[in-house]
Amino acid sequence: MANNSGNADLGEKEQLVLGLVRDHWPISAIEIAQHLKEDFSTPGHKKRHSTNYTYYLKKLVEKRLVLSKRVGNALVVWPLEAEAYRAIHKIVRGDV
Repeated sequence: MANNSGNADLGEKEQLVLGLVRDHWPISAIEIAQHLKEDFSTPGHKKRHSTNYTYYLKKLVEKRLVLSKRVGNALVVWPLEAEAYRAIHKIVRGDV
């Protein structure tokens, strides 16, 4: 898979997850699994996918590519660029 994101140190799965975060923010691990059409036929499958994608989300948080917040038991993330949008919005509204 070509690395078009400019993040050479990211693995293929991390790039996939980061792309979904950028396209569908804010998003949780379960929502990422749903976008990727993972199997949710049993509670065990759901937990496994949640744990798997939470792992990748935490790696992206550590690399400072996404920001996160806990909402209940879910880790919700959004891209770092969203904070720039928030700052621009404040400037336009005159809240600065």
